[in-house]
Amino acid sequence: MNMKRTLLNTALVLVTAATLAACGQDAEENKVEDAMSNTGDAIEQTMDDAGDALNNAGNAIEDAATDAGNTVEDTMTDTGNAIEDACEEAKEGVEAKDTDC
Repeated sequence: MNMKRTLLNTALVLVTAATLAACGQDAEENKVEDAMSNTGDAIEQTMDDAGDALNNAGNAIEDAATDAGNTVEDTMTDTGNAIEDACEEAKEGVEAKDTDC
């Protein structure tokens, strides 16, 4: 939503600069060129910021997925160990010769 708003604002600046350029073509040609250049710079900066935001979001998603995977792996290991311990205790309770599970 924020990126959309920024792009719309940039488009508004571009339209305004073009309108100003059409109104005073002869008198202030350098100012129009400067305005257009500044608009181009603003658009470039907006696109850079949007790219950075997308990269940051991608990194955050990757980190969250890695953390979730690690949590699942730890939980599975703990569950397996608990099952193995319960099995060995049950075998000890019936005095089995082999208590490994």
